[in-house]
Amino acid sequence: MPRVLIGPTKTNIHNNEYGKSYNLLNNLYDDNFTVDIYTRTVSDTLSPENVTVYPLGGSNRISFYSKLYYRLFTELREGAADIYHHMNLSYRWFNPILVSGLYDDVPVVVGPCQTGHAIMAEEFNRMLSFWVGRNLPRPLTDPLHTIVDATRDVILDPPRMDLFRRTLDAADRIVVVDQEAYEMYADLVDESKLRTIPLGVDPDVFEYSEPDDSQELVAIGSLRERKGYDILFEALDQIQEEYPEVHLHVFGDGPLEDELVAQTKRLDIDENVTFHGYVDQSIVREHLSRARAFIHPSRSEGFSLVRLEAMSSGCPVVVTDVSGANEMVRDGEEGFVVPIESPEPIADAVTSLLSDYDLTKQIARQARDRVEEKYDWRKIAEEYLDLYRSLST
Repeated sequence: MPRVLIGPTKTNIHNNEYGKSYNLLNNLYDDNFTVDIYTRTVSDTLSPENVTVYPLGGSNRISFYSKLYYRLFTELREGAADIYHHMNLSYRWFNPILVSGLYDDVPVVVGPCQTGHAIMAEEFNRMLSFWVGRNLPRPLTDPLHTIVDATRDVILDPPRMDLFRRTLDAADRIVVVDQEAYEMYADLVDESKLRTIPLGVDPDVFEYSEPDDSQELVAIGSLRERKGYDILFEALDQIQEEYPEVHLHVFGDGPLEDELVAQTKRLDIDENVTFHGYVDQSIVREHLSRARAFIHPSRSEGFSLVRLEAMSSGCPVVVTDVSGANEMVRDGEEGFVVPIESPEPIADAVTSLLSDYDLTKQIARQARDRVEEKYDWRKIAEEYLDLYRSLST
């Protein structure tokens, strides 16, 4: 029976938050394969009998990755795997075993690979302030952000990019999550290596429910600059002029919480916004199941699972045109795709839903259908199994 060896994955296999590694691995049912996974810790049991997870532990990431690559190197040198899968390779990162070439000839899969998101100046400021143990003024850190970006481009990126390319060159198949990622990786490798398989959502967890005829809105994500909450609140200020009872539920915490709370007061919309902080996923699901719209105003984003969770729940989505958004959400069908940094189009899209309950229900149903058609984890796992089958023959 062919053996698939997977590692690294996420350092912890779990089923909270997004749990993308967990959900993919938990659906790899196939009596014709054994799947062995190395990770640091395991919080949840995987269902398939053919899938086994081996937690390697480690007091920190360095010790874990040392153990991991030693174990993988040993097994691959001995020819103990029929397929090797490096899961979740970050852009400009690398696999030392694949770079070395010192392993038995075995088909290699890399992915899912996706586009990343930018580190905004505000996030850099807060990271630097954390490192030095005191708050630093933006007039000081903004120039440093520019210098660090330039230094990275000139000094760090060339060797990182070389190792990244060598990792990709060693792969037989590279899985990308959407067309934008496909185009990015097509500039780096032969297109014949690429296979597009998206990330997904569990439709049994995020169950469909027809949205209420209400004025409840939902936004989910960490409270930081790139998430665009300041733009959303400007849009809400416009929405409440026509719909004074509209109410936005914000789920997530982060470094900008005090500033964003202050913004709602300054705009006199604080009675229209509830900051819930980080809460159990069941509470988020409850709100998504009855909300009139989910709003995702990001300035920069990778493949967004939270959009899929809203769509699966039957919640029409209003999303900015960041990476992959217009592929996941077809404008006017499963929701609305609006320009980045633009409050007015967000306000227009939301008011079009608030003013037309039949349109809301139609888009909600189409959003769920889109998930069932393309983004169900069970179908996605089957695509990975098909990929394994093609490489094992």
